[in-house]
Formats: sequence, C-alpha cells, structure tokens
Amino acid sequence: MTEFVVTRHPDAQMFLSRAQGFLTEREAENVLMLGVASSATEAEHALTVDRDGVCVMAALQSGANLILSRGQPGAVEALVQQLSAATPSLPGVTGPARTTANFLDNWHARTGHETRFQMHSRVHELTELIPPRQPPGVFRRAAMSDVEALARWADALNIELRSEDPPPGEESVRRRIGLGRMYVWDNGGPVSMAACDGPTPRGIRINFVYTPPEHRARGYASACVADLSQLLLDEGRKFCALFTDLANPVSNRLYARLGYRPICDFDEYVFVP
Repeated sequence: MTEFVVTRHPDAQMFLSRAQGFLTEREAENVLMLGVASSATEAEHALTVDRDGVCVMAALQSGANLILSRGQPGAVEALVQQLSAATPSLPGVTGPARTTANFLDNWHARTGHETRFQMHSRVHELTELIPPRQPPGVFRRAAMSDVEALARWADALNIELRSEDPPPGEESVRRRIGLGRMYVWDNGGPVSMAACDGPTPRGIRINFVYTPPEHRARGYASACVADLSQLLLDEGRKFCALFTDLANPVSNRLYARLGYRPICDFDEYVFVP
C-alpha cells in the first residue's frame, strides 16, 4: 500500500511552490488558503501531503486558524500524525466540512483536545455578474477620512461573525485603504462597505462586507458588492469568491441574486483551552 508522505515547508512561498498546482485544481474552493499563502511573510505551519509523488492535501496556518484543503482520510491521518507530534495545540481549524470533521476526529484521538463549533460557512464563486437594481448613491474607493467609521463597522462585523480573532481595528482598515482594497457605497456618506483580499492566480476574495443596521434593507450591500465584483472582473480576474455564514439566509440570497454560485461548505472550530 502506498504511503502518504507529509512535508513541512519553511515558509509560505516554499509551501506554494509545492501546493499551488494541487490547490488551483479547485481554485475557488481553496481561495482562502491560496490568498493567505500569497501574502504571508511567515507561517506557523505549512504542510503538504504527497502520495506517489503527487500533492493530495495541504494545510496552512499563518496567524490564525489552521486552514485545510480537501483530503482523503489517509492523507488527513498522516497530516494529524505529523502535526500533533510537532505542536501541542492549535487555536482552531477551518476547511471543507467532511475533511475538517475527519481531522478533528483524528486530532482528538491523538491529543484528547476538545473543540467548540464556531461556524458553518459556504464559499461562492462569481464569473459573470447579474447587476442588481441601483439604490441612491455611488460606489467609490474608501478614503482615509472613512477610517474611523469603517473601523467601527469592521469591529461590529467581527462580533456578528462570532469570530475568535481580535477585532480588526483602525490599523487593519487603514492598511486596506492604503492598499486600495476597501470600497464603500456612499449616499451622503458611507452606508455600506466591502473589501478584496488574497489574490490567487485567477481570482480574488471579497470580504469585510458590512452594512450597519440603520442602513440595511435598502440595497446598499448588493450594490457595493456588485460594483466591486464587476471592477475586479474588469481588471482581469476570472472569478471573485466570497464566504457566507450559513446561519444568515439574507446574505446567501443576496449573493445568489448577483450570480454567486455555491462551491463548497466549510466548517470552523476552535480548540478549547
């Protein structure tokens, strides 16, 4: 029987040189891992699993939860064996639902560590936009004068998503604005926001989508995400991807109406200290 071989890479770029071909076979599904790896300067864990000299699974942790790709049970078992021997604990794990469940079963059997469910999410892909009805206002790139308001919104989004990560705060928003990655729908001032992050060979991920409660149900988020998506496609991206919380049916319907189609369900768990 052919064995699975796990390789630990010294940094994200060496990891990408081995894993990118495998990950881009399902590029939209792996948009988070590819995007994180493309911009990471260092990684706590960067591992690939080979079988017969071919990469069949990947795992990456760079500053947050361990991100998993899809993987066969044997590959998951080999990964857990290698990883649990190298590290006593992990903050959390996220990945395709079935693979994540398999990983956690193996991890618990080896370490005894308990986990707490965090979120069911779904990654969606857009290749052609269905334009929504335009509400009052205009789409524009966020400016430094928007930092204070957008930082409050980013922190509120963090709470709504029940994230275990620290609130993004002003520094994160200021950096995204400086890079030209944050946009707003403006109707007498910002009323909704969206950002893009983590470019992949053919696509890019949209994130930081948020409309404060007093401005919801007016079409601002649809318009903001739609215009950002079209802008990115016009710039040469073959697809845009985004994650939705499956506990929020409103956002899932919103993106479906824009032409986003579901690709894969992800589960996120955090480890109990």
